[in-house]
Amino acid sequence: MSIICVFNDEPVRVQCLDSSIERHRSEVDDLDYVVVDNRDGAFSSAGAAFNIGASRARHDHLVFVHQDVVLHSLTALERAAAALEADHGIGLVGAIGVERGGRLVGRIRDRGALLGEHADGPVEVDSIDEVLFIVPRRVFDRERLSEAPNLAWHAYAVEYGLRLRRQGLRACVVDVPLTHNSLSTNVEHLDAAYGEIASAYPGALPVRTPSRIITRFALARRLERLIPRHAWRLRWVRESVAAHVGARVLKGARCVLGDFRWSIDELLAGGADPLLVVNLDREGAFVDDRPDPLVLKRLGYELRVTSGGPERVIASIRTAPTGANVLVTGLRMRDLRALAPHLVNGSPLLGFRREVGYWLLVSPSVGHVAALLRSPRSTPVGMGRETA
Repeated sequence: MSIICVFNDEPVRVQCLDSSIERHRSEVDDLDYVVVDNRDGAFSSAGAAFNIGASRARHDHLVFVHQDVVLHSLTALERAAAALEADHGIGLVGAIGVERGGRLVGRIRDRGALLGEHADGPVEVDSIDEVLFIVPRRVFDRERLSEAPNLAWHAYAVEYGLRLRRQGLRACVVDVPLTHNSLSTNVEHLDAAYGEIASAYPGALPVRTPSRIITRFALARRLERLIPRHAWRLRWVRESVAAHVGARVLKGARCVLGDFRWSIDELLAGGADPLLVVNLDREGAFVDDRPDPLVLKRLGYELRVTSGGPERVIASIRTAPTGANVLVTGLRMRDLRALAPHLVNGSPLLGFRREVGYWLLVSPSVGHVAALLRSPRSTPVGMGRETA
């Protein structure tokens, strides 16, 4: 197995990918780690850089991965490679992707949130996210990654999967537990990348990706004229129902609608003490994190992350020192009921977003975080902005 990484920030790569590879290196007999230096901007696209890296790789299974990824198991990568070897009808596998019906498959952690659903064996998907994917050399030698300028650093795995599908191969997801410590929400030129895909694969549209649906642009423009500007309100109402149900369980909790991942750095900056994120991990994919808690550096602050079952989550709440900053994620309604008797210190902040489920902040920073999310879209219907 060859792991290939293109980097432009060496400290990030060393902290995340390098350290996790060294931690788990004993799990594999012969690991080939290839790094491609793009600090000087020599490569104008991810495809061009990764293709160079693949030409230097020694093994038959090529793992393409971002620099800010922490791997939790090299054994899982070997299992993914074995799935490719066992079924030559699969052209590539990834750590997370989207089924045609919209279900996010593959269990990863992104900026403290567990995303996706457990994949029981290879699951065919519409598209695969670029954070980590694996291609057998027998396929890669025929089809290299696209170096099209419009794709640049976006959607190159999406395009690759569609190209292989034209040849009768499948794109699948397998479970590869990883933490993505992304410091960027860069979407610059994403529309151009999706436009490139729409033009190249009109017969495959619509295609679901983790961020949106790629469709024919002419149709999309007609729909934009037909759909009112306030179409977001349908989601707002649906998620408000979940917020009201949660608020009835956690009496006295403030409630907001939103994905805490987009405010994680402001949350870190607003707290006097380090933030501990506790993931409720039912499948146990991240229970064996080492070290525990996992310490991630973000913009001069430390984010501490740990995972466990319901008992461990309750214990984290009960044993947290007074004034500690604890963010519990991945909660469902039954988890809120189990946690309610243990929330005795102050008024927590309850949040909800469909992609990440319920999340709960127990912290002196509750007011600070609520202020970050003080907008009409973040305030549940009927609660009033002053309660957020």
